[in-house]
Amino acid sequence: MSNTESLYKIKTKPSKYAHFMQAYKIKTPKYKFYLERGGNENDPIVLLIMGLGAQSLVWSNVFCQHLINCGFQVIRFDNRDIGKSSKLKHKNKMTQEYKSVSKKLALLSRFKLGLPISIDEDSIPYTLFDMTEDVNQLLNALEIKKCYAIGMSMGGMIAQILAAEHPDRIEKLGLLATSNNKPFLPPPKLDALRALTKPITDIKDDEEIIENNLHLQRVIASPDFFDETRALNRTKLLFDRRFYPKGVSRQLLAVLATGSLVNIDKKIKQPTLIVHGSKDRLLPPAHGQSLSKTIPHADFMLIPGLGHDIPDTLARYLANLFSDHFSKDSENAIEDSQN
Repeated sequence: MSNTESLYKIKTKPSKYAHFMQAYKIKTPKYKFYLERGGNENDPIVLLIMGLGAQSLVWSNVFCQHLINCGFQVIRFDNRDIGKSSKLKHKNKMTQEYKSVSKKLALLSRFKLGLPISIDEDSIPYTLFDMTEDVNQLLNALEIKKCYAIGMSMGGMIAQILAAEHPDRIEKLGLLATSNNKPFLPPPKLDALRALTKPITDIKDDEEIIENNLHLQRVIASPDFFDETRALNRTKLLFDRRFYPKGVSRQLLAVLATGSLVNIDKKIKQPTLIVHGSKDRLLPPAHGQSLSKTIPHADFMLIPGLGHDIPDTLARYLANLFSDHFSKDSENAIEDSQN
């Protein structure tokens, strides 16, 4: 038995969410993760890292399929505390105290101003550095030496840390609708902030929960491309698949406890494409522009009409942007993405 086999346990079966993907259950030394993988096994790999409270399926099938059509393997996975991956049993006063909207807003306000958020380290369930190590462990389990990575929102923050702290693993970087959390950047629009921080843990009515989640999508979505029917169907699917609001609160604390990534960004040497929407109400465009000024080898693209989502109407276009970025200088493309 190899060292990898002794450290990790992997089970696979066809995905029930995408006919072109295989579903993996991966047990790392600490946690279990749900992951899906599709594409030709000889093609270079694009790792997709999703954001706060969002399950892996938010990387839509349309987006994933188009990356595969462009000649890549695609991997999407549920972060810890979300979807079908491990749920932490961490109980602490911080998670309880900051369930209320007023407490969350107070914490977010201090965070955005670059002020200390006065969190006792023993009370923090985990940080984005811990979540980055999760990704590193998944790559180890799959025996992937190098890959491309696209991170969205909080997933983009994890991707920044991964590229900086594990530069040998990431060939090129793609960042979508994300931030380096530099102090004094514009805060979320008030309606988006209210929708994001609305307490949901004590709601017992399934229909009300689904409507609240749909309302959040409605507020942060690309306004000209929002499809109410598709959004409702996906919301119901994700609710039935695995709804876990406690994980959302813990992931939010992870973002706040990690703080600014400016010093991390300065360490990123990989060519980076930063894509941001002109209509992003959760992380206004200045967040993407801040990234482009801090990461040494970065290109910035502002997409007119795009919000904090991947609408099916724009999914192929967005996939093409990242595909073109990864495919540049193809003679340097990954030849050894797997052992």
